[in-house]
Amino acid sequence: MRRRGLGLGLVAVGAVLLGAALAIRLFLAPDLVRLPLDQSASATASGSDVTYLDFSTLEEVDGVDATVRLTVQGDAGSEDASDDVAVWSSGTTVTAEDGTLITASSYTACLDRREAASVDCGSEAIDEEPADVDGLTVTFPFGTEQRDYDVWNVTTAQTFPARFEGEEEIEGLEVYRFVQEIPETVIRQTEVPGELAGVPDEESVEADVVYSNTRTLWVEPTSGVLVTSSEAPVTVLRAPDGTTGATILQAEFAASDETVSAGVERAEDNRDKVTLISRTLPLAVAALGLLLVVAGVVVALRSRGGAHRADTAGAPAQEPVSFAK
Repeated sequence: MRRRGLGLGLVAVGAVLLGAALAIRLFLAPDLVRLPLDQSASATASGSDVTYLDFSTLEEVDGVDATVRLTVQGDAGSEDASDDVAVWSSGTTVTAEDGTLITASSYTACLDRREAASVDCGSEAIDEEPADVDGLTVTFPFGTEQRDYDVWNVTTAQTFPARFEGEEEIEGLEVYRFVQEIPETVIRQTEVPGELAGVPDEESVEADVVYSNTRTLWVEPTSGVLVTSSEAPVTVLRAPDGTTGATILQAEFAASDETVSAGVERAEDNRDKVTLISRTLPLAVAALGLLLVVAGVVVALRSRGGAHRADTAGAPAQEPVSFAK
């Protein structure tokens, strides 16, 4: 009887653990797997044979080395930060080898902590001016899929599709490669000397500033971490008649080895945490629960068999029935 009670107890505990495993997978894991409020990251990229327009002299400078520095900082104290929303600010500078600041930009976005997409909030800004930020920004969603995503571009203040191009390995880490083509886009207009806009006969013209870029993004799919990226921005002046003038910036930037290694390490760490919470833990609890259920059933069945044998052994012996006449 005691063994039967033990068996039923094991089955009950096992059933509870199976239910707990399901609850962890469906409810606890999604609640724990979220973007951090206090995100802090930085990256460095470099380019050679860079061309840019020196606005102090209004002359093109070419063949120089330049460095890109990117920082991402979470604002956990923002009034828009919550259990569901993270407020992240991103800043980028491009500096020539002699220290000349070529360009700089910054923006603040509010991100859905589970989906990584931008959401409307009062903190959204570009270069400290109120703005609407859409799509994905500096991270992809947990469980990134092999499909296209709309990714934000701060220079144009628009989203453009980042198309899934395939799988690769970076330092042994499996990643998805996405390519984002940003077509020529007028980002502003500015008055410049005609010669600078390619029309020397004009003293000055209202020229378009035209930007384009090709970005390649390598993403660890489980965590959505952007491991590394490369960019090929081109910004030029264009006169009203369509003549292309001076180059404001033309470069090909790729992340430094240190940045790539740091990105791989960060991605592996985040991937392992996500895997532990969403897969390993519920599977371990489910396996233990199933083991207890099976053990409980076995113990209960054996106890019934033992009781039956005991009852048989304790019964009085039956006299044989004789058919002799």
